[in-house]
Amino acid sequence: MPELANKPEREANNFDLLRILFAWFVIVSHSYVLNGAGESDPLGQLTSNYFILSFIGVKGFFVISGYLILQSLTRSKSILDYAAKRILRIFPGLIVVLLFTLAVVYFVFPPTNLPYLLNPSIYHYFWGNLMLFSPPFYIHGVFDQLPSKAINGSLWTIEFEFLFYIVLLLLFPIKKNNNALKWILFSWMILFTIGNLFYPAELLSIKKPIPLNLVFDLGIYFITGSFLACFNWQNWAPSKYVFWGAILLLLILVFYKIDRAWLFTCLPFIILYIGQKKSKAANWIHQKLGDPSYGIYLYAFPLQQLIVYYCKPSTFELFLYASIGAFALGILSWRFVEKKALKLKQFIK
Repeated sequence: MPELANKPEREANNFDLLRILFAWFVIVSHSYVLNGAGESDPLGQLTSNYFILSFIGVKGFFVISGYLILQSLTRSKSILDYAAKRILRIFPGLIVVLLFTLAVVYFVFPPTNLPYLLNPSIYHYFWGNLMLFSPPFYIHGVFDQLPSKAINGSLWTIEFEFLFYIVLLLLFPIKKNNNALKWILFSWMILFTIGNLFYPAELLSIKKPIPLNLVFDLGIYFITGSFLACFNWQNWAPSKYVFWGAILLLLILVFYKIDRAWLFTCLPFIILYIGQKKSKAANWIHQKLGDPSYGIYLYAFPLQQLIVYYCKPSTFELFLYASIGAFALGILSWRFVEKKALKLKQFIK
């Protein structure tokens, strides 16, 4: 698969810009929820909660991830190479944000008979989130009086992200066979679509070992992104017509409030068409900032909780302060944790 295998690791396109934007979408939506505003974000208010910014943000992350991770799979020299890159991308940033969060939570932790560092709930929170699957979101007594008691509710998506990394690993033996990849990924798309459309109640009833409804809900976007990575459609002349057709379909779905399970038929095309384009903003972000979106996403929620706890801000103030703080922490996370960790992959053969 030369069109995939020969691509450089990172290009100065709009993907980094979009991921930062998606992280901000999540911050906007969470500002209403965490502040107890009792209303949805502006997009939700405009569409009667059919479409909210955090929906676009989370689904957008999974589309881009599916697209880029399949390309990473085709470039990987071995299963160990692929696994190492995925582990180095997820866990160093996660470990640091967990340690940072627990250090800050010390100042809001209620008095108990046990010293803070001897309290088992602290270690349960750390190791439970590090294990990814069925992560704990609460520590008893922390943020109990806030509209949400979660310490970092954004971490729920990471277990699904890592699960799809493992799912794509099943394709490693055929990673050079582009036609086989297309057919298998397309068959998975059909499976996920049938589940989302016709068996939502059955999926919702299965919670262990992982909530199956969320696997299907997020998986259709990840797999669709991976499927589209099999095509060199950014250089396909009619792609712009597909893009505008997807915009029109999106407007129809939103206007008529058609089952949101169908949104995967348009959102991935719009996101990837824009993401593959180049821009001055993308060049600047690539050269000056790198990829701080993961760090922004990781730090925003606990930062918002702390702001609500100490400052009792308005919804706009919560969004503004959290955006500034999360952006700064995201840049620091990328430069001093994630970027340095990714350099270790050169030692994996």
